[in-house]
Amino acid sequence: MSAFLSFALLISSCSKEKFAEYNTNPDAVITIAPEPLFTKAVTNWHDDSFEAFYENYRGVSRWTRQMVSLTGNTSTITDGIGNINQRYGRFYNSSGDLLVDVQKTIDKLTDDQKPRYAQMKTIAEIMRVYEAWFVTDGNGSIPYTEAFQARYNGTFTPVYDSQQNLYNIFEQTLKNAVIALKAQPAVPQVSLGNNDLYFQGAIPKWIKAATSLRLLIAMRLSKKDPAKLKAIVTDILTNNAADLMSSPDDDWSLKAGSNFIGTGNWDVSASGAYGANGTVDFMWRNEDPRLPLFYQKNSWTQENFDAAKSEGKIPASSVYDTRRYYGQFTSPDANTIPAKQKFFSPVVIKSGNLDTISAIQYRMFTPALSSGTGSATFLILTYADICLLRAELAARNITTESASDWYNKGIDASIITYDRIAKAAGLADYAALGTNAVANYKAKPEIVYNPAKGLEQILIQQYLNFYKNYNECWALLKRTGMPNAQTALVLEDFTFSGQVQAIPRRFVINFPIAGDANFTNKQNAIADMAKESYFGQPTDVKGRVWWDMP
Repeated sequence: MSAFLSFALLISSCSKEKFAEYNTNPDAVITIAPEPLFTKAVTNWHDDSFEAFYENYRGVSRWTRQMVSLTGNTSTITDGIGNINQRYGRFYNSSGDLLVDVQKTIDKLTDDQKPRYAQMKTIAEIMRVYEAWFVTDGNGSIPYTEAFQARYNGTFTPVYDSQQNLYNIFEQTLKNAVIALKAQPAVPQVSLGNNDLYFQGAIPKWIKAATSLRLLIAMRLSKKDPAKLKAIVTDILTNNAADLMSSPDDDWSLKAGSNFIGTGNWDVSASGAYGANGTVDFMWRNEDPRLPLFYQKNSWTQENFDAAKSEGKIPASSVYDTRRYYGQFTSPDANTIPAKQKFFSPVVIKSGNLDTISAIQYRMFTPALSSGTGSATFLILTYADICLLRAELAARNITTESASDWYNKGIDASIITYDRIAKAAGLADYAALGTNAVANYKAKPEIVYNPAKGLEQILIQQYLNFYKNYNECWALLKRTGMPNAQTALVLEDFTFSGQVQAIPRRFVINFPIAGDANFTNKQNAIADMAKESYFGQPTDVKGRVWWDMP
């Protein structure tokens, strides 16, 4: 599998205006089998270094305070940035189209062969739902029901489905997919096997992925439509609880060889990625086993400390600080506060700069750095996610499950998953988890589940768990408002000249240009989204999509 990913084709990202190029090419002829089409759809979905650099490293991760620059943030931290929203073009031009091709190719098989590919066709549909949901999360209304159909005698001008309608479609599609995959096939099925880079064609894994995705998507409705959220959750737990992920072995992720993610735009270190003060402080004081998996020790070795003393760069009375993990302050105003200056001003000795703050563990994102040969892990949905969502639902009295039990299971699962990712990535300073590390962490007063502040504890653990899943971390902050400046894990407000700056909540939605063949549908979509008072101006990233109500 790693060998295949190392050989996978690199693609160029396309703008949203170009999505019709593939969609409207009726002369293209498909002669390839559905299995490699599915594989290419998956590799194309993940192989986007522009998304990594601009959307993940420079955009969303900064807004969520998962990463911060060495020198902190400037007043423009909450502005939109160029080259962001690569997900839109990738879906319409290099992955979603191929998933439709998988299904259409199967439809063209002979009557005796077609039934043998029923499960494969359903898996492609699950993947397409996931991708479309990921795209609508930052864009609102998108073409879906009529998309990708021009070459199959469909429309050249697809309508834009509203996000509300999309959520109904996603729910029913995933529910039907699980029913289809659980049914006894009428004939033996052709398996995707190693062409399925996630689960190697294992149908039980896809059942769990689809059911768990139903739950994750439904959680977006916690403010907008709590009654529907409860109905979906009740249906899942009543009729499909056994179909939810049940261990870290069920995680929906892609493991790719070091050559799949090279350096260049993939190089997270090039973007100056460091830990945030509140997160690192919280993890440090609670001895979180994930701390050394997430962050590197700072520059202050005993040797460097002694050199700084002997060179007169620090007072002779200085006492060595054995703590090697500190985070940077994220508020633009922080560097104006004298007490915080040591975090912004490195001590310069003959051998180099001594930074107080901790860089993130670069190889967790870019295993090829420093001649590394480890593998990268792209997270889509994990067992830890599901555990912590179930804990949240219980804490909100939406279910009668034990919030404490699912909270603790979530912590266990998250630590296991990140330990596996770190080991696979070949962290230079990787060390196996200590025998009692997890138990000791869960025994800390701030971590032991306390019903009086249980929801806050659960959401903090969700935040930590989304260390490598930026979009879900972004959604968490938009959906719940926690963690924040008042929670145990302090997430600083972005304050500039004393004024709190709101974080971006979606991507820029461009007005169609004159001559666009789909001008009317695009204009109608914007007008429809603007019916929600909180949508704001289309080009304002502080505006909100349908589910993200105040």
